[in-house]
Amino acid sequence: MGSKKKRWCILLTKKDGQVLQSLEPKAKIWFELDGELILGRGGALLLRGIAEKGSISQAIKTLPQDAFGEMESPSYRFAWGYLQKVEERIGASIVEKHRGHSDGKGGTVLTNLGVKLLELYESYEQKLKQILTL
Repeated sequence: MGSKKKRWCILLTKKDGQVLQSLEPKAKIWFELDGELILGRGGALLLRGIAEKGSISQAIKTLPQDAFGEMESPSYRFAWGYLQKVEERIGASIVEKHRGHSDGKGGTVLTNLGVKLLELYESYEQKLKQILTL
């Protein structure tokens, strides 16, 4: 038999013990620099997609619909703008873009900093999940 993970659960009850609602704690991770967003869930998923697919447009196709909140599916323009904004805020490149040539070789790769930023985000996300499933 597989082991079932424990989850924190908060029960809201009336004085007579009747359960009104069962609440489950949730949390989100994001990185800020000087009060400005650097990387959140959507950005991390975008970076993971770029790392795996080698292309912004292919990475966008792998994103869940809620990756950037209410936005259904980000456009290439949105994704590229997001990446540029992150780079502007931290003052360094996180992706390296190669223009397509007649041989079809082009695409986007993460820089060493981009890889480190993604790894750091995923590490914190994993630690948070562990805390929430005690």
